[in-house]
Amino acid sequence: MSDNCPKCKKSIGAKDAASTSIGCSGDDCRRRFHRTCVNIDDALFEAIQKNPMVSFHCDECKNQSPRALATKLQTIEEKVNKVCNGVNQIQGRMYQQYFQFGNQPLQALGVGSGGVAGGGGTGLDGKKHPQQNNLIVVGNNCNSDRLQVVCDYGRWVQVGKFATNTSEEDVVDHLAEELKINKNLVKCTKLVKNDANLSQLSYCKFKISIPDYRFNELFNEAIWPSGVMVSPFTPRSQLNQNRL
Repeated sequence: MSDNCPKCKKSIGAKDAASTSIGCSGDDCRRRFHRTCVNIDDALFEAIQKNPMVSFHCDECKNQSPRALATKLQTIEEKVNKVCNGVNQIQGRMYQQYFQFGNQPLQALGVGSGGVAGGGGTGLDGKKHPQQNNLIVVGNNCNSDRLQVVCDYGRWVQVGKFATNTSEEDVVDHLAEELKINKNLVKCTKLVKNDANLSQLSYCKFKISIPDYRFNELFNEAIWPSGVMVSPFTPRSQLNQNRL
């Protein structure tokens, strides 16, 4: 019984199949093709026949090779990074809205007697209030470092355990890549005593902070290597006060 070539869909004669066709070496494939359909000349065919280290794989099997899978994973990673950037933008907008509307009275929001915000109208005091534009924008361009920016840093985390030769710069570089954040916005301090002998320590920890509007991202386990522990950092002075 003859098979059909997957390329041209024509029959592969059983009599001369061994010389005019070649089989795919893919584990789950084993389909046969006309040599002319897959550009296997006599020299290459002879090399494949004589050398067990040389094999033929069809296009579908090549697309499932480790190199092809690595390319697909890279494409997926790029798409995930775009999604993460979108999430960061949403967080920034929520941060804007909190500071824009969080503590303002109804009159400042332009809420009239009908309870509808925006466009101005009659406030609860019976007076007309003009529409106010209190738009606040938080920058989200992590690749721009031409301007020096002062951000709010109100909270810190404690991160460990790392090898003692890990530097503050190593941690900053890691977070800059994982969070797609400007290195200048990452604050990192190694938690070791000034007179500590690093060669005698089994591990070290760091305290880290990033701007408040992105702080919660530090608790995303996906950005840290396996085994790293992240917890809120409490200064020693505050611990002593809590004990009193």
